[in-house]
Amino acid sequence: MERFFPLKHLEVEQLRDLYRDACKVGKLLIEYDQPGMEGHCEITLSDDEILKNISVECQNHFVFHEDFEGFPDATTVAFPLSQHPFITAYIDIDNARLDWFVKKYGLVEWWQMEGSEQKYYPFSKFYTLEPMKRHNFN
Repeated sequence: MERFFPLKHLEVEQLRDLYRDACKVGKLLIEYDQPGMEGHCEITLSDDEILKNISVECQNHFVFHEDFEGFPDATTVAFPLSQHPFITAYIDIDNARLDWFVKKYGLVEWWQMEGSEQKYYPFSKFYTLEPMKRHNFN
């Protein structure tokens, strides 16, 4: 399963705080996706460079993976960088930490692809595969 959590409601300083919090408990990976080429390459940028390029204009989001197409079970925070086209900072965190981030950053909805359509749901309907556990974020 792959579930997406939009971060559109956060201001730039909140996004930067989220980046710092995620880096404390997760693994940072910075990828450059070269246009027209298959795959990506890992690059290195300083935290200062990443922080100054986190913007509300970009499609910042969480992605929850569980038993999904060979991806490791984890929650990934994605920050596309505003002044670096095709570069995204990803931070992988343990799925068990998702509740803490949801509460601290006021995440209220998630979406997933159902066929060719994005379907949005409130957090009261979020669940994981193992076990089929509903989360209450109220």
